[in-house]
Amino acid sequence: MSNAKPLTAGKLPDAGKNKKIRNTRLLQITHNLSERVKELNCLYGISRLIENGNVNIDDILQGVVDLIPPAWQYPEITCARIKLENRDIKTRNFRKTVWCQSQAIIVDGNKFGTLEVCYLLEQPESDEGPFLKEERNLIRVIAERLGNMIEHKTAENNLKTLYRREQELHNKLQLEMQSRADLTRKLIHELKTPLTSLLASSQLLFEETRDKKMEKLAKHIWNGANNLNNRIDELHDFTRGEMGKLKLVLKKVDIVNLMQSIIEEAGALARQYGISIELEFTGPLPEIEADPDRIKQVVLNLINNACKYAREGRKITIKILNRTGSVLIEVKDHGSGIPQSRQINIFEPGYQIADSDSTTGGLGIGLALCKMLVELHGGKIWVDSTVGKGSSFFFTIPVKYKKQ
Repeated sequence: MSNAKPLTAGKLPDAGKNKKIRNTRLLQITHNLSERVKELNCLYGISRLIENGNVNIDDILQGVVDLIPPAWQYPEITCARIKLENRDIKTRNFRKTVWCQSQAIIVDGNKFGTLEVCYLLEQPESDEGPFLKEERNLIRVIAERLGNMIEHKTAENNLKTLYRREQELHNKLQLEMQSRADLTRKLIHELKTPLTSLLASSQLLFEETRDKKMEKLAKHIWNGANNLNNRIDELHDFTRGEMGKLKLVLKKVDIVNLMQSIIEEAGALARQYGISIELEFTGPLPEIEADPDRIKQVVLNLINNACKYAREGRKITIKILNRTGSVLIEVKDHGSGIPQSRQINIFEPGYQIADSDSTTGGLGIGLALCKMLVELHGGKIWVDSTVGKGSSFFFTIPVKYKKQ
């Protein structure tokens, strides 16, 4: 009885073995977790580098290669290099060896460079030569992030370059516009000074003379000088409009009364062409908030054009229609009409409605100025014309002015 063995004596060797296995597994898990932490630290460091908007691309690339060795299994013998089309960024100890991993860096769908990680000494075989499969995944992720970063930085730099160019062109255009405005202002002053005297003298001559021939001559001089004066005013207004210096003087306007006064003023011109002007409107029309002088300028310009191109003995019809939130004004003639091909550019400055051999004259900015003035009010202008049946010019003026 005294020589009997304890019941658990035969299990002690197995318990020790199991404990050793558990310890080995625990060490392996700890090692694996440590490796993953190194990888996460590497990716976190790369993210911080890329997200720092104050770091240039060369410093980012250098920072990335310096973060790579500590993330690999044998950091003390690990080196790295980023080789791009126009850059070669590497760790200080970099040396290309046979123990090397590489991954293409893709930018905009094309290979832009290569990321290389090398061991300087031979190590035991693992999943991919001496490298772990996790290290293959890590180098792939790093290469992808580098590709995305280079795409972003390239696009950002291109946008900055385009913005600088746009600013340079804008400044150059502003200088050119200011120079042109200054020249136009000087030209207007030089023309207006003698023209004012000519208008006054021709008017006085017309009033004082009793000779029919001299009276007719004085009238021709006054008409010619007045026409030139109007063209100069148009040029001045158009130049100010292009510079953004053309302003509206807003008032409450009875559109019917305004149109009647315009027709009365344009009557003498229409009679010279053997044309009558009629006004049509139906129902009560709203009072609008607008600059009456500028609306008058638009309508007189359209009437003047209609007189030039309408057939003698016909009439010009001005219609006013009520639209939701605006009034629509139509100036209709019964002239030869405008071909479709000419209607596209009709409101462009310098464009002439008539053929190049026409004697109607003008600077070709009348309709462009009309468009500018209508749009300054927040309205729209357009034309509807058929060859042989005449033309209708339409424009809208909002009832309530809204600053553009």
